[in-house]
Amino acid sequence: EAIELVLHKEGQWEGQFTQIHRTGRSMIVASRQVLVHMGPRQAAVIVEMNRDETERAFLVQEHIEAVVREAALQETAQQISAFVGMVSHELKTPLTAIKGNLQLAQLHLARLQQQIASDDVMKQALITIQYSLDRADRQINIQNRLVNDLIDLSRIQTDQLNVQRTQCDLVQIVLAVLEDQRIIMPTRLIRWKSSIIQAPVLADADRIGQVINNYLSNALKYSSVDTPVDVCLEQEEAMIRVSVRDEGSGISETEQQLIWKRFYRVEESEKKNGSGVSLGLGLYISRALIEQQGGQVGVESIPTYGSTFWFTLPSISSE
Repeated sequence: EAIELVLHKEGQWEGQFTQIHRTGRSMIVASRQVLVHMGPRQAAVIVEMNRDETERAFLVQEHIEAVVREAALQETAQQISAFVGMVSHELKTPLTAIKGNLQLAQLHLARLQQQIASDDVMKQALITIQYSLDRADRQINIQNRLVNDLIDLSRIQTDQLNVQRTQCDLVQIVLAVLEDQRIIMPTRLIRWKSSIIQAPVLADADRIGQVINNYLSNALKYSSVDTPVDVCLEQEEAMIRVSVRDEGSGISETEQQLIWKRFYRVEESEKKNGSGVSLGLGLYISRALIEQQGGQVGVESIPTYGSTFWFTLPSISSE
């Protein structure tokens, strides 16, 4: 009735409505109707042209819903990142204070041990206290690493992960991390394999050290104590490649793609030694750091034959 009213008043009508097909399915129709006067003694004729718009309308609606979902997800992700960042910074403050107090207690303990070196009973008691303090210090370091990972995650999600690129020597960065790991795990064999004396790059030395440390820590964690870990640096055309190889249980081809995602952890891999505490963020953050500095990351692995994690950075001569 509404359409007929418009036709008699304006002579035409155009719009969209729903009809029922002869098969019983509902369909959306785009219709244009024109009122044609045939003559003084003849009834007017309505010329109607219809077009099935069901599929197009469905696609449009689906697109709108997808856009709305994406906007909602982005908003949620931003809120979560902001919350994670705030909580991480709040956790960082007391951890720093605890770390400082532990170091002070260790310093006082070392002085006491020197003063009472002749008292065996007291000396043994101080050794026990030193062991407890060392263990607490290791746990604080683990918590610090987890909090730092959360802070980096928040920065990545909000595009605020800044790197300070300066000219540095990649060889020296790698060797410094190797030395630190050898001190932490003196019983492990870490082999340095490179004929390159200097590897100048434009990079953030601290962040690159963070990536190498993550690779090396994982290699030591997922391989037996009686197997070596090899660290290699080599030139590949305009890029410098750093790789860390272990002789652990390896990673399946499917999981080689998944391990770079945030919060993903390989459940099947048995940790041979070291802490099992992990948020599954190390490799995710490593990839973000390397790609932000113009490089790439990757892994080569065959189950039961170990894994090789690598990254590349542009050599300074190529920029």
